[in-house]
Amino acid sequence: MENEPVKILLVEDNVDQRELTLRAFQKKEPDIRITPVETGPACLEALGKGRFDAVILDYSLPMMNGIEVLSEIQTKGYTAPVIMVTGQGDEKIAVEAMKRGACDYIIKSQNYHQTLPPAARKVIDQNRLKRRLEKNAQRVHRLYELSLSLATERKTTVLSDTLVEGAKELMDAEGALLFLIDAEQGEILQTAFAGVSFEGGIPQGPLSKLGLFGLACQEKRPILIEDPQKHPLKGATPALQTPLRQIFSIPLVREARNLGVLNLINQKQGSFSSEDRDFLSTLCVNAAVALDNARFLEEVEKRAATDSLTGLYNHREFQKRLGEETERASRYGKAFSLLMLDIDHFKVFNDTHGHPVGDAILKEIVKVIQKCIRNVDFPARYGGEEFSVILPETIGIHAAKVAERIRKAIDDGPFVTPTGHRVHLSISIGVASFPEDGRRREELILSADQALYFAKKDGRNRVCRYCDTLKAAIEKDQNKLTELLRNPEIKTIRDLAAVIDAKSPYTRGHSEGVIEYALLLADALNLGEQEKQSLQLASLLHNIGIVSIPDSILNKPGPLSTEERKIIQAHPGLAQMLIKESHNLDSVLPAILYHHERYDGKGYPNGLTGEEIPFLARVLGVVEAYHAMISVRPYRPKMSHEEAVQELRKNAGTQFDPGVVKTFLEILDKRNPA
Repeated sequence: MENEPVKILLVEDNVDQRELTLRAFQKKEPDIRITPVETGPACLEALGKGRFDAVILDYSLPMMNGIEVLSEIQTKGYTAPVIMVTGQGDEKIAVEAMKRGACDYIIKSQNYHQTLPPAARKVIDQNRLKRRLEKNAQRVHRLYELSLSLATERKTTVLSDTLVEGAKELMDAEGALLFLIDAEQGEILQTAFAGVSFEGGIPQGPLSKLGLFGLACQEKRPILIEDPQKHPLKGATPALQTPLRQIFSIPLVREARNLGVLNLINQKQGSFSSEDRDFLSTLCVNAAVALDNARFLEEVEKRAATDSLTGLYNHREFQKRLGEETERASRYGKAFSLLMLDIDHFKVFNDTHGHPVGDAILKEIVKVIQKCIRNVDFPARYGGEEFSVILPETIGIHAAKVAERIRKAIDDGPFVTPTGHRVHLSISIGVASFPEDGRRREELILSADQALYFAKKDGRNRVCRYCDTLKAAIEKDQNKLTELLRNPEIKTIRDLAAVIDAKSPYTRGHSEGVIEYALLLADALNLGEQEKQSLQLASLLHNIGIVSIPDSILNKPGPLSTEERKIIQAHPGLAQMLIKESHNLDSVLPAILYHHERYDGKGYPNGLTGEEIPFLARVLGVVEAYHAMISVRPYRPKMSHEEAVQELRKNAGTQFDPGVVKTFLEILDKRNPA
C-alpha cells in the first residue's frame, strides 16, 4: 500500500478554482492523482467506491455544505483525511470543521493554490504514519497474544497449528508452512500448514527433501526469496497448489539446535518488508522456546505413560485409555474388544536363561504383537510377562482372529537370544468384548483376565473368548450349573472348580491347592477310600456357593461392610441349594456346608461346636484356612508359612479341631523342615 500512487479527491464546484488547483498540483506534485467532483453527494459516492489518501473539500457547495459532507464522512466511517477549504475566514466554521474530523483548514487567499500541494502532502504523510503506527501497535499486540498462546501450549501438534495460523495472519501472507525436524538426524518429524496445500503429498524424510522450504534451516539464517521460480532449488521444492511468488523463511533455533523452519508464502500486498522480517524473527524466537518446552513436557509425559523396557504404554496409561474407550463406546453405541496376553511358562524361561535374556525376548515379542495389530489399536504392558491390547470398534469374533494371529506368530518362532540360542515360546490370550462381556472398565478387565485363566487351564498356547467359557455359560443359565453337578465325572467337577476359582484373581488355583493339602492330611488320618473321594470333591467344590456372589464383593479391597459380610457368609447355604438335587454328592454336602463352623461354636451357618461338626468339615476347615492364609487376598497380603502355622497353633481348640491341627502341622513340618 505504501508504494501505490497517491490519490486525492477534490470537491470543488467552481470551475476556475478547480482548474487552478489542478495546475498547482501538476506543477508541485505531479505524481499525485486528482479526481475532481462538484457536489457533496458526488464526494460521498466516490469515497464509497474507491480508496483516496486525502479529500480537499470546499465549504461552499451546492446541495450540501462542507460541514454536512464532513458529518456524512464520519457517519459512514470513511477514513481518508479531509482538508477543509473556504473563502470565508469564519472562525466558527474552522472550529466546526475540526470537530467534524478535518485534518486542516485553509482559507482561500490570493495564493492558496500554492499552499494546497504541500499541505496535502503533509496531511497524507501524517495519516500514513499514523496508520502505520496503529498497524504496528496492533501487530505488536497480536504478536504478544500469539507468543503467550504458544508459551502456554503443552502439545506440539496444537502449538504447530497455532503458529502457522498466527504467522499467516500476522504477516498478511497467503500461506504458512512449518516443518519440525529432529535436530540430530535432520529428519522431518512433523508438518503444519495454513492457507496452502501440497500437490504431491506431505514431504517426509531428510531435510534435503524440502528444497527451498528447508534452505533457511540448512543455512541457519533467515532467507527472503523474491523470485522462487528462478532459484536453482525450485525443482527440488515440494509443489504447492498455490503459485510461489515469494518465500520468507526463518529457522527455529534453540541453544544452537535446529528445531524446524517456518516459511511464509506470498505477501498479499507487495513484498515482505523489513518490519515484517523483524516481527517474524521475534515470533520465531518465542516459538522455538515454546516448542522446546512442549517437546520436553511431551517426553516427560511419554516416559510417565510408557514402559521403560518395551516402549509400550504402561499399566496406568492402559487403565486410562480403557476407561476412555469404554466411555466412548457407551456414548456412541460402538463395540470394542480387549485382549489379555500372557507368555506361557516365562518364569521358568527367566530362571533358565536369566532376566537379561528374558528382557531381550520380551522386546522381540512386543515387536511381533505390534506387527499383528492396527495403528489404531492400543497395546500396553500390563505387568511382568502380561500384555493387553485394546481393539477399538472390533467385535468379539474379529478380536479372536487378531488374538489367534498373534498366538500363531509367536508359536511359529523361534526367538533368538542375544547369545544366539534359538528358543520356542508360546502365549495364551483371553478375549473380552464390550458390551456383552462387561459394560465397565473393571468388568472388561476381569472378563478378559478370566478368559486368559481358562486359556491357561485348558493347556496354554491358545485363545479363549470369555463368552465361550464355562463361567460365562453358567452366568447366562444357572440350570447349566445344576446339570453339571449331576455329572459324577471328576473332570467336570474340576472344570466347575476352575469356574469358582476364576471368580477372583486372588483365588486362582485355590481349589487345587486345597486338594493337595487335604489328600495329604487324609492319608495321615488313615481315611478310607470313600472318605478320601468325598474330601477330594468337597475340596474342589467347597466354595461353589460364591458363584452367585457379585465379583465386586469378592474382589473388594479393604474390609467388608456388615451387609457384604452377611452375603459372603451365606455361601455355604447357597452351596446346599445347588448340590441338594445332585444325589451323587450327598456324602460331600456336609463338609461343604459346615467347613466354616468353629470348634468353639462361633462359626457359621449353624454355630455347631466340637464333635457336632462333621469330621470331613473339620478337616477341610483346617486345610482351606491354611491355604487362604498363605495366599494374597484383596484385603491383606499373604502370610508366610511360619505365620500361618502360628495362626493354626493359636486357634487350635477355638476355631479348629486341635487333633486335626496337630496332625496337619506334623505333615507341614515334614514338607517344610526348619
